Amino acid sequence: VDRLTSFLHPSDVAGEEGYQQQQSKIAIGSGEKTGRGVENATQTGLNFLPEHHTDFIFSVVGETYGFAGAALVLSLYALLIWRGLHILTIAKNLYGALIAGGITMMLLFQVFVNVGMTVGIMPITGVPAPLLSFGGSSMLVTFMAIGLLQSIHAQAREIGASKGRASVFQ
Repeated sequence: VDRLTSFLHPSDVAGEEGYQQQQSKIAIGSGEKTGRGVENATQTGLNFLPEHHTDFIFSVVGETYGFAGAALVLSLYALLIWRGLHILTIAKNLYGALIAGGITMMLLFQVFVNVGMTVGIMPITGVPAPLLSFGGSSMLVTFMAIGLLQSIHAQAREIGASKGRASVFQ
């Protein structure tokens, strides 16, 4: 309970419960505009931020590559979400639309919670960043979800082409 509520009053629980989140915010803030680079990253390089390769990988990006790198990662996530929403709109049946919408919302939720917990606006829950955090099961599930999105997109293009209407993104 203390770990889940430590983000509300971070100065009160600067010990074990709030340490990871406090170090994460320091790492992201120390990256500034262009980052410190791999050699000068103190929070992650000297292990002040423990387990930085798992759920707090966005902190590593923020410290190493700064605002520019973090904005690039968030832009790529936004592109992935936008493509998921596009596939949702061109799906040719209700089942495909529901699958595309569910996968898109899953990815959006994971990105929002992971980035939110690294910058201190969400509690630390262990939700990994899709395609970025270390972990085989999360990566495998994300790849399967993107494969389902691609399958729905291919089916929509095939049905559109067979009816004589070409898709915009063909």
